[in-house]
Amino acid sequence: MKINVKRMRLATLAMVVASFAVLVMAVGCAEEEKEPIVFADLNWDSAEIQTRIAGYIIEHGYGYPVENIVTDTAGQFPAFESGSVHISMEVWKQNAREGYEKAIAAGHVSDVGSSLEDNWQAFVIPQYTKDANPGLVSVSDIPEFKDVFVTPDSNGKARFVTCIPGWGCETVNAEKIKSYELEDHVELLNPGSAAGLFADLEGAYARNEPWLGYLWGPTKPANELDLYRLEEPEYSDECWESGKRCAYPIVEIRIFAAKSLEERAPEVVEFLTNWDFKAATQVTTESWMTENNKEPDDAAVWYLENYRDVWTAFVPDDVVEKVDEALSEG
Repeated sequence: MKINVKRMRLATLAMVVASFAVLVMAVGCAEEEKEPIVFADLNWDSAEIQTRIAGYIIEHGYGYPVENIVTDTAGQFPAFESGSVHISMEVWKQNAREGYEKAIAAGHVSDVGSSLEDNWQAFVIPQYTKDANPGLVSVSDIPEFKDVFVTPDSNGKARFVTCIPGWGCETVNAEKIKSYELEDHVELLNPGSAAGLFADLEGAYARNEPWLGYLWGPTKPANELDLYRLEEPEYSDECWESGKRCAYPIVEIRIFAAKSLEERAPEVVEFLTNWDFKAATQVTTESWMTENNKEPDDAAVWYLENYRDVWTAFVPDDVVEKVDEALSEG
């Protein structure tokens, strides 16, 4: 029997090509089968930017589909419990103690890494307001100087721009005002959002008008404006647990991840453990976004392009290559 060698070679080649195609499809399917990783999309600039930076790296570098669910300080912990959220890039531990302690005790989440640098929170006024009213030194001086801050919308009281709805500091500030017996002297004004709070302060500053309210740092206005923090009694656990009639503690800010990620995406948890977002980097990125009227997604890409020496230290070389490729493709 005469054997057609050429035909056999072609048939063998076809089988190899087909086998390779099946292998490629199998690898592709395996990648597609990765379950989505869902972030708590918290409603302030630093959290929104961090969420999108980490999400970009996880999606393009590690191959996981990424989703964001809008939530707030308190709401993120029930979301962890239900399994609808897997990562929160900013847990302000002192402001969210009850929620995170319960979630950790129940075995839903782990504290996996450092987020921002430790932050301060305080009641502030512009330094020019302090200079014009040298006796206004502490929170206890507000009743004597309340007329300085009266506006048409403050009902004859000192207008006080408080924390954002849904944040832990909103409740803390209300409790502080009550404990300091300032309810008859201070009218709390809800700014609606962090952007609203910043705009209110920066607008008053541009007009050289008095301003009284809550702020934290590092943030763009805290970094750029000359502000005076009103004095309060020194923080203690006892004081904080009995009315919060004292200064805010320095806040430790952490990254929390669902326990389930430790099994199904350990490489992602390792990445989060390596994460760091220094104050100078944070403020510069936020300022770029604000000054250029951009969105957090744009700020994330800007950060990845301009701080490559920083984030590449958080991940393996193959992840760096994949992220770089995604950035180059736009």
